[in-house]
Formats: sequence, structure tokens, C-alpha cells
Amino acid sequence: MIALAAGLAACATLPERVAPAPEAALPVAQYGSLADFAERIEAMLPRGESAHWLLDRNQLAFTARLALVDEAAVSLDLQYFIWQSDATGHLLADRVLHAADRGVKVRILMDDFGVAGRGGDVLKLDAHPSIEVRVFNPWARRGARFHTATEFLARPMLNRRMHNKTFIADGRFAVLGGRNIGDRYFGIYAPFVQDDLDVMVAGPAARVVTQTFDAYWNSEHSFPIALFERDRRPRQSVAATSEELHASIEERAWVLEPFSVEPNDWSAYLEGLVASFVPAGSTILWESPDIMDATRPRLYEDFTDFIATAEEEVLISSPYFIPDAKFRDLLHALGARGVRVVVVTNSLATNNHVVAHTGYRRWRRDVLAAGVELYELRADAQAIEEYVTPPATAGRLGLHTKAVVVDRTRAFVGSPNVDPRSMVLNTEIGLIGEGRAFANRVAALVERDIAPENSWRVTMDEDGWLRWTSGDEVLRRQPAQGFMQRAIEFLLNILPLKNQA
Repeated sequence: MIALAAGLAACATLPERVAPAPEAALPVAQYGSLADFAERIEAMLPRGESAHWLLDRNQLAFTARLALVDEAAVSLDLQYFIWQSDATGHLLADRVLHAADRGVKVRILMDDFGVAGRGGDVLKLDAHPSIEVRVFNPWARRGARFHTATEFLARPMLNRRMHNKTFIADGRFAVLGGRNIGDRYFGIYAPFVQDDLDVMVAGPAARVVTQTFDAYWNSEHSFPIALFERDRRPRQSVAATSEELHASIEERAWVLEPFSVEPNDWSAYLEGLVASFVPAGSTILWESPDIMDATRPRLYEDFTDFIATAEEEVLISSPYFIPDAKFRDLLHALGARGVRVVVVTNSLATNNHVVAHTGYRRWRRDVLAAGVELYELRADAQAIEEYVTPPATAGRLGLHTKAVVVDRTRAFVGSPNVDPRSMVLNTEIGLIGEGRAFANRVAALVERDIAPENSWRVTMDEDGWLRWTSGDEVLRRQPAQGFMQRAIEFLLNILPLKNQA
């Protein structure tokens, strides 16, 4: 039956993609509040450096995005792995429509993983004449989950996804990091919220991020969503989409209370942010969309080379931590040189992908044997107060921050996890910021996460038994949400699964 389904899926073909003329981002805006704000910031920067603002708290991260959309005068370029059809997803989509109504040119590039099987309201924005939506590495058969699942079996390239997350306004400001678009990333998802991190940049770094967007937008793997809508029911009108978004926003108004649900004048808000930006030299690490035809992504080499430069200390935050042989060798080499290595990741109790935890579990003892200080996030971490956006509440906290600090002098913030999927299969993007001012701010976030009130310290005794310690509390088995989660993790652990979580 599986073979038959895969065979039928193999018959599905993508629509013919007549390659459009390569399209570059519009020139950086020379007018508008974002242009004025950027010029003020850039005037204070040392030559060649960029300005960096860490967006740690979830409410702050979404507010910053709303400000960029509302103040954009020329262009918005948005690239995401996931854009959920929930309260914040709908509110941001509505604001993008308002920007397009003002004449802002909008380009939205979505990985097709999150929108092929169940649709996605963000795709409807393509009906607006000032908005174009494209999907990266799309499924040919769209709609039912059965179709997408069987096609996945027939087309291995569908396993390679665009995991980038970039948000560019007027070519002046760019946001990149760990957050997708959705309630769990902005602190209003009741079951759990994410401990996450983005960085907003202005200056040369923002222009490099724009160049990366153009590379993906013009890639042969990016398809205009309109190609999939021919010979189907008429496209939903912009007015109908706007009405749907407004109804959804009104229904969830109570949880969106901390945010401005209508377009706002953010000029005074922007003026108060000048001191938040840290000047630093920075390098954008990114994967070319040509990764689809590559065997070893370039970013993986750059990322591990960066960590290998450590002389004293490495701090690593990765929600899914499944080090391959090369990365494990790197950990052992660092330990042999006396470099302190700290890793914080999700515990079973905080991991939203149990299969990812099984991959991590298999190498946990080897990581400890390398001398790594290993921490796993507590589900009841006190830091949850910093990531929930009131009046919403959440049952638990999950780690989603992807960051590395080397010697407290350089820090990486981006989209990749330390796992085979990010390092070999997916496309990713991140930033290395130079200097103690930037690195210490990132380090402070990692140090907070590994504090006893937020994490379990994992240790191994001489007989190989593991212990989880948090203050005076010591566990002899890994923390979990309950029996069912333990049972699922046990079954997955004995299956011959490849570690691609």
C-alpha cells in the first residue's frame, strides 16, 4: 500500500515555472520614519559596523515587527518557515495588508512545509496587487495530508526545507533569529510559550540580509503561489480576506490586548530605542538555496569553525541538540584543550518534538564524557514570566533560542539548531556579532537559562548513571510531562530512526 501511494505521488508534477526576470529588492528607503531612524543610528556607528538590538522577550519581539510594518514606506520582505493562522499570525497579516494599501511593495517567501497540507491564510495575501507570495520547495499535490505525506515518500528532496526566518523593512532594518510567526513565539499560546531570541540589525548587516532574501526569492526552488491556483475556484478577494482577518482579531481581542490591533504611529517608540542598539562588527552566515543540490552545507562549516576558535569558553543554546560525529569530535577537542563548554537544551518535559529528544538522548552520555556542562530546561522555569505576554497564561516553557557565545567576545544568533536537519538538510541564516558588548548580552541570557530555578544540571557518575540536579532537588530519571510522554519516548528510542529532528 505504501509503495502504491508513493507511486501515485510520484506521478504528481509541479506546475511549469517560467523563470521570471531576476528581481532585486527595492533600493533602501530614503524617506519615512524608518529611513530617518536608521540614518540617525548609522551616523553613530564606527565605520563598517552595524547596529544590533536583541529581541529576547516575546512581547517585545512582536511589537517590534508591528512597528516595522506600520512604519514601512517602500518595501517589506518577509521569509519564514512557519506563519500560523492564529491570533498573532492574523494580526500581522492584517497589518501587512494595511501596508500594501499604502503602496508598500511586499514580498513574502514561505517554506511550503507549513502551508501545503493544511493551507495557510498568509497565502491569501497574494491577491493584493502590491503583495506577491512565493513558496519554497513546494509539494505538487496540495490539500490533503495524505497527498503530501505520500509525495514526501516519493520525492526525497522534500525533506530539505527552508528554515530561514528574516523580516526586512525598507531595506533599512532586518530581523533574524529563532522566531517563526505564531502565538507560541510571541507569548500568547496557552499550552506553552517559547524562550526565544531574535536580533534586529541596521546598517551593512541589514543590506546583506536583503541580498540573502533576493537569492532565495529568485531561486529555481521558489514558486509563485499563483501557479498553484490556476484552474481552481476563484481566488478569494482582498476584501474577503480582510474581513476574515478582522473577525479573527476581534474574536481574540482579549489576548491581543498588549499589542496595538490597529496601525499605529511608532515615531515616538522608535526614538526611545536608540540606546537599545549595540554597535558591532557582524558577519551574516547563510546557506545558499543551492543547498538543495549540495551534500555539505556551507553554513555548517562556518558554524563549527566559529566554535572551534574558542580559547576559554563556549556557551551553546540549542532547543534540539543532536550533535553528529563531527560536532561530537569538536566537543571532545575543546574539552581536551581545557575550554569550558556549556550546553543548554530542552528536557523531555519541555521538548515539543519527542522524536528530537530521542536523538539527543542517544548522545547525552558522550557529550558529558567530553566534559560538557549540560543543562536541560525545567518545564516550570521561573523565566516563563519573562516570555508569557499577559493577560495570556501558559502551562510550561520551551526552549527555542539558538545562540552561541565564544569567549564572551563574539556571539552567534540565528535559526539553526545543533542537529543533522539544520546542519545538513535545511537552509539557515544567522549572525555573528563581534565585541564584548554584544556577546555579554547574549551570554547573560544563556546564564539566566542555566540557573537552578530554570534548568536541571545533568551529570553522570562513574557507573554511567545520570542525575538531574536543580538546587537541592535531585532526580534519578529524566523529567517528563507524565507516563504517556515517557512511553512515547521509550518506543521512539528503540526504533531505527535517523536523527533528523
